[in-house]
Amino acid sequence: MKKKEGTTDLRPKLVSNVIKNVSLLLKEKGHEPDKAVIEQIVNQAIDEFVAQWYEVSLEAIELMDGEADFVTDDEIDDPELIEEAKLRIIKELYEEPPEDFYENIAERAMNSQ
Repeated sequence: MKKKEGTTDLRPKLVSNVIKNVSLLLKEKGHEPDKAVIEQIVNQAIDEFVAQWYEVSLEAIELMDGEADFVTDDEIDDPELIEEAKLRIIKELYEEPPEDFYENIAERAMNSQ
């Protein structure tokens, strides 16, 4: 029997994709994008998004497995499960970013220069 594969880590693709889109937005607004600054802000934004949503993902995984009603990460100490939940959030963010995700990062980049 084949072991079920976990979610692929799409963070590197997500980061480069967001940097590209944010750089284009900044250029349209007449700003010269600083890639290092943008990359730092992009990583912060991704971390914040994951922190905000991974418990929801964790609950969904637990509910699908039929192991819990509603859970918090206080009750889950399985590092692999927590990592899987975070990878799923990154995958979702990569496939369907929130409507204002790039704009918010562009704003942060403009305010940091």
